[in-house]
Amino acid sequence: MDPSQLILLAVLGVCGGALSGLVGVGGGIVFVPALLYVAGWNITEAVAASLAIIVFSSLSGTIRNARSENPVQWRTAVLLSLAVAPSTLIGVAISRISPDAVVELAFAALLLALAYPTAKGRSEGVGGGKRIPVALVLSAGVGIGALSGLVGVGGGVLMVPLMVLGMGLTTKTAVSTSLAVVLSAGAVGALGYILVGAVDLTELPPLIVGAIVGAWLGVRLRDPLPERALRLGFAGFMVVTAVYTAIGAL
Repeated sequence: MDPSQLILLAVLGVCGGALSGLVGVGGGIVFVPALLYVAGWNITEAVAASLAIIVFSSLSGTIRNARSENPVQWRTAVLLSLAVAPSTLIGVAISRISPDAVVELAFAALLLALAYPTAKGRSEGVGGGKRIPVALVLSAGVGIGALSGLVGVGGGVLMVPLMVLGMGLTTKTAVSTSLAVVLSAGAVGALGYILVGAVDLTELPPLIVGAIVGAWLGVRLRDPLPERALRLGFAGFMVVTAVYTAIGAL
């Protein structure tokens, strides 16, 4: 790896990590295309490596959240992790036997479906007026875990609106909590790919270091932002992610 590529991967790691801390995702939407188009890896290698990097970026953000104005709600994090993390192995299994274009399109459609209610938002307070039954949220968590394992993203883009609409969290608390769930999902998914020999860790250090630095930066930037601005920005991010995913699948 030449120095220019090393620097570029580090910069992409910072961008992905900052996205992780700011909106509660693992940064896979940056890491996967970075490894595909910069490092020249195939999709399976990129997805596997992305999940490994997500472990570090989400861990960094979760540690930083301990001092955040909107810390992790651990009861919700543990509950969702029990549904999401083991399900990433479903995605790992699917990736080994079939193409993922159909699943990616379904993922994009779900993002678009959740973008409007996320933008509309709810009360700043926690609790009251739940729109989605918790059982349905947990069932959706199984699907999110499978998608995470298949396409190499942590699933925060789906978990944040589900926690806001189904578990009564404010957007910022959901973002913090999402990082803890993404951590568990990334760890299980990465382990699954490692066990089947689909990931090479030797080229990951610049992305990992960048992701750790970026995640701390993203969490720090998030606290002063108004709730409404973050909500609208996150909804826009979901739409962009959906379009990108659909184009990639097609």
